[in-house]
Parts: sequence; C-alpha cells; structure tokens
Amino acid sequence: MSYKPPKYLFFYLLIITFGITLTYFSYTQLNERDLGIYNVSNSSDTKLNLDIKNVNKLTLEIKNIYQNQEKSLCKSDEIYVYGTLRNRINNDIVRIRIQNIDVTNQLKIVSKSTSIEPTRNYVHTPIVIISENFDCIDEVIKIFFEEEVNIKYLLIKNTDKYKTYNKIKTYNIRAY
Repeated sequence: MSYKPPKYLFFYLLIITFGITLTYFSYTQLNERDLGIYNVSNSSDTKLNLDIKNVNKLTLEIKNIYQNQEKSLCKSDEIYVYGTLRNRINNDIVRIRIQNIDVTNQLKIVSKSTSIEPTRNYVHTPIVIISENFDCIDEVIKIFFEEEVNIKYLLIKNTDKYKTYNKIKTYNIRAY
C-alpha cells in the first residue's frame, strides 16, 4: 500500500501561503512612492513639479551629471522645497522648513547648519551639496521634514559662482 496525500493538500498550502503573505504586507508600511527621474537645466533655474501629499522624507538619487572638460568635483545647485503645510487654513505655497539633511558617504553638505533652521522664521539658506570625489553618480540626498507636508515643487536655482564644478543633470526622486 502506498501513501496517498490528502486530496486538497496543495490547495491548503496555497491558502496558507497567501494568508501569511497578506498578513506580512498588511503590517509592513509600503509608503515609498517613486516619482521618477527629473532633468535639471544646466543654464537656467529648474522647477520640478512633484504635487505630492503627506510627505515626511524625500530622497534625491543622482543619476547623471554635466561633465566639464577637466576633472572636477560634483556640486548641486541651490535646492529649495515649496509646498503647503497640512495644518494651515489657507493653502498658500511657502518654502518648507527642513528638519534634517542626510547624505551618503561621498557627499558633503555645504551649509547644513543654516539650511536646517530650527526657528520659525522663513529665511533659510538653500541646500547645497558637494562631492568628495570625482564620481557622484548613484549618491543619495535625504531631506527630512518636521511633519507631513504637501510638496508642490522643488526649485533648483542655477548659480554661476560654481562654474568649475560638475553640475548634477538628473535626479531620481522618491517620497516617503
């Protein structure tokens, strides 16, 4: 006599696997939103329209750079974040205050202490990032906010005072 498994064994295993998967993903927050790849102009200011709501953190991954003739470090233009606060009665677009900025190992924040302004005045210096080596592709900039905000757009102002640096050409932006 040979052993015969129960008639619906594979069906029961499928249901159990589906249940475990559903339970696991229901407790895991899947709040990452990939917004895509955005190009930055080399010669003028760039406005990256995002139109996203309830954001705690933005990550900007450097995908491509404008190359100079000589080897030089990478430098971002001045980055400003504009949007609305969730608890405001009127939805005026304002510059969003940043709680913290974090970068990967090969990047350095030029003005971290003044970009993160703890008081409620709205005079902030922009976010400016510089690389520590000649290759800054696939490096990540993380921008944290005090509360969940609605981001309308990022404004990247072109500055001519850093002409000797390689400028960042494209970003892959994710929101959390």
